[in-house]
Amino acid sequence: MDNCRKEDWFDRLPVQSQEFLDRHHRPLVTVSYAQSVDGSIATRNREQLQLSSRQSMVLTHRIRAASDAIVIGINTLLADNPLLTVRLVEGPNPQPIVLDSNLRIPLQARLLERTDRRCWLACTDNNNAGRINGIENRGAEVIRCRCDRLDRVDLPNLLQLLGERGIRSIMVEGGSQVITSFIEARLVDRMIITIVPRLVGGLPVFDRPAVGIGSLLRLNPVTYQSCGPDIILWAQPQWQEI
Repeated sequence: MDNCRKEDWFDRLPVQSQEFLDRHHRPLVTVSYAQSVDGSIATRNREQLQLSSRQSMVLTHRIRAASDAIVIGINTLLADNPLLTVRLVEGPNPQPIVLDSNLRIPLQARLLERTDRRCWLACTDNNNAGRINGIENRGAEVIRCRCDRLDRVDLPNLLQLLGERGIRSIMVEGGSQVITSFIEARLVDRMIITIVPRLVGGLPVFDRPAVGIGSLLRLNPVTYQSCGPDIILWAQPQWQEI
């Protein structure tokens, strides 16, 4: 018996995301990641760490298939070289998007070899035109965004551009820098956290000591669901000033 299904969430997502886009002119953002009981998402030396059970991975791929796009950071690409496709369930592959402010993606990356969907690379608007042309010649599409105060891709600007391209919903898979940046910008609308019964003693999801200076993030409403040996937390972020 499949105890990982949450049909109401998947049934409502298409309508909710279209309404959200019409109202806010940006996609609805779902952050999804797996962590150990002690809050680790990676080893201390940032090596790839497979935490989720097979059942939880199937759920993750269902979320991918339900989303218009999937977002990772360049560090995750460099570490894992993923394809970001839907393999464990039936459904469409989401549009792959990589946050790559300085266009560090290797030209041999597997995402650049996909023929079903061109990879979108979000970079800042001060990148070299020759580098941009070289990457686009490999099949990617470069989205030039404003810089934020740290000379990275400005997330509100990126989400606006994605909305203009008709992207209604995005799934943010990580890594920690990307998740932290979305939360600090208060651009997270849903969170799906897989809690795995393991102790790792590794790196936490937040890669900076303060998330949203002057604010406290609460999750409400929250529901919990068993999924094989794991627990899935479904939640909506609520920011409160302190």
